[in-house]
Amino acid sequence: MAFNVAQQLIQNHLVSGAMKPGEEIGLAIDQTLTQDATGTMVMLELEAMGVKRV
Repeated sequence: MAFNVAQQLIQNHLVSGAMKPGEEIGLAIDQTLTQDATGTMVMLELEAMGVKRV
């Protein structure tokens, strides 16, 4: 069965769950973007909580 790009990304980053339609999964995220108005506040809050890696 040939996977499309999205399926390959999900399979390569899957940390929990199964790749079945309707099933909940957990993914390892490489990077994310934040919105200007709230992103800075979120990062400051995470830093205040002592979160080492997000």
